[in-house]
Amino acid sequence: MRYKVTCAYDGRAYAGFQSQKNALAIQDVIEEALKKIFGHPLRIVMSSRTDAGVHALGQVFHFDEEKVLEPYRLKGSLNGVLPKDIHVIDVKHVSERFHARYSVVSKTYEYLINIGEYDVFLNGRAYQCFYPLDLEKMEECSKLFLGTHDFSSFCTTRYEEKEDQTRTITEFRIIRKGDLLKIRITGDGFLRNMIRIMVGSLIDVARGKREISEIRDLLDHPNKNTRRYNIDPNGLYLVKIRYR
Repeated sequence: MRYKVTCAYDGRAYAGFQSQKNALAIQDVIEEALKKIFGHPLRIVMSSRTDAGVHALGQVFHFDEEKVLEPYRLKGSLNGVLPKDIHVIDVKHVSERFHARYSVVSKTYEYLINIGEYDVFLNGRAYQCFYPLDLEKMEECSKLFLGTHDFSSFCTTRYEEKEDQTRTITEFRIIRKGDLLKIRITGDGFLRNMIRIMVGSLIDVARGKREISEIRDLLDHPNKNTRRYNIDPNGLYLVKIRYR
């Protein structure tokens, strides 16, 4: 039986989603919870390897297990043993053709920026920006990222890992509600640190540290040696994953 699980988490206490040496990852905690429920080790396959400090509202993973549990029962069991900063939203039985990573059509992320007074309740949950921002320039620059581009200049993924660094962005919106900016980005896939570097580029432009023409040139002429502002991870949320 293949199980598809959707979960949310506060990433502040973890070294990212994927297991790694000498650090606690969200994957480790979930797999330990599954071991308690099923009585033996299980390996999960995630849709997205979020970095340390990044949060999720709709992370998805799958795993295979011979024992059949009703989805509502597994959801309750998982939430009963998981810590309070990880919560299972949904569990489904799915076909073996479903794959949490390879069946993805698009992913949506949001990045939160507080442009007002420092907010203690947003500590670790949004980027607290202490600089005045030109929001019109920010909006204008954001439109450059829409469409299909080689994003080599806007990620830290090496060519040895992924030679093709072309991705398609279908949504790039800046939504303001009071002093909170929500940058919503949807694409067919994202490279390492790609969203944080794109948002960092917008911040640089909005502060007058870079020109919009520089960002356009980096899209037109990819350059791995350019300087990158990899903005704080705590404002980033994996919001939704769409599957075929």
